[in-house]
Amino acid sequence: MNGCEEEGLYRVPGSSKDVKLWQKRFDLGNIFTLTNVASLTCSDSELDINLFDEPDLHDINTIGSMFKTWLRDLPDEILPKSVQTKVAEQCMGATSTPQLLKDELSQLPPFNYYLLFAITCHLSLLNSFSAKNKMNYGNLCVCFQPCLKIDAFCFQFLVNDWKNCWQGCWTEKEYLEEEYKWQTQGVQLSVDHTAVEERAISSSDSGHQGSISAPSTTTSSQQAVKSHRRMNGSRSTSQSKISMDHSRPQPVQMKSSDSQLPELGPPLSPIKI
Repeated sequence: MNGCEEEGLYRVPGSSKDVKLWQKRFDLGNIFTLTNVASLTCSDSELDINLFDEPDLHDINTIGSMFKTWLRDLPDEILPKSVQTKVAEQCMGATSTPQLLKDELSQLPPFNYYLLFAITCHLSLLNSFSAKNKMNYGNLCVCFQPCLKIDAFCFQFLVNDWKNCWQGCWTEKEYLEEEYKWQTQGVQLSVDHTAVEERAISSSDSGHQGSISAPSTTTSSQQAVKSHRRMNGSRSTSQSKISMDHSRPQPVQMKSSDSQLPELGPPLSPIKI
C-alpha cells in the first residue's frame, strides 16, 4: 500500500504499547523479541532498523506515532526559533517563499538542513495526496507544527512551496573540513601521547640512575672529571636523539588555508527535486 494514501496518517494514533515496544527496539539494539521486552538485556546495537523487513510490524500508524514522538524529543529545534522570528518579522505579508528564508535555510548546519529538507518533502507529498489521506494543510499544521516547533509563517512555505525553499547547503564544505581536521588531529594526538609516555619512562630510568651517590673517597677532581664526562655523554645522547628524530618521517603540517577536500562547487541536495 502507498503510505501517503493512508487515511488519517499521523492524525490517527498507533497503539501506545506498540510504540513503546518499537522505541525500545531502536534504543536497545538487536537482542529483542516481542515476548520478553520487560526482561530485555542488550549487549549490541543495530543502530538502524529496516521497518519494511519486520514481520511483526503491521500498523502504519504505529510508525507515524513513533516518528512524531522522536521529533518531539529532539533537544533543539531543527529550524532555530531565532531564525523563524527574524524571517517572520522582516518578511511579514509575503505570499511566496521569501529569499531571506531560503538564505537562512542554506546557512543551517548540514545535519539540520538535510533533516528538515527530507521531513518537509514528506509533508509536502502528504499534502498532495490530501484527497485520499484526508491530511490537508490544516491537519498537517495540527500534527507537525508542535513536533517540529516551527511557527505558522515559515511552516506554510516549507509545506506549500517546498520546491522553492531549497537552494543548497552552504555550510557543508565547512563542516566537512572541520571533520577532516578533527580526524587528522585525533591521529596526531595518539602519536604524541605515545611519545610522551616513552619520554616519561626514559626520564624515570635516568633519574633512578642519577640518584645513586658517588663513594665518599672520590676526590673533587675525580668528581669534576666524571661530571664533565656525564655532560658530554648527555650532550651526545641529545644530539643522537635529535638526529634520530630528523630521520623519522615528520607529519605534514597543513596550513589553515590549504584544503585537502575537493572543491564542492554549488551545494546540491541529496534528494533530487
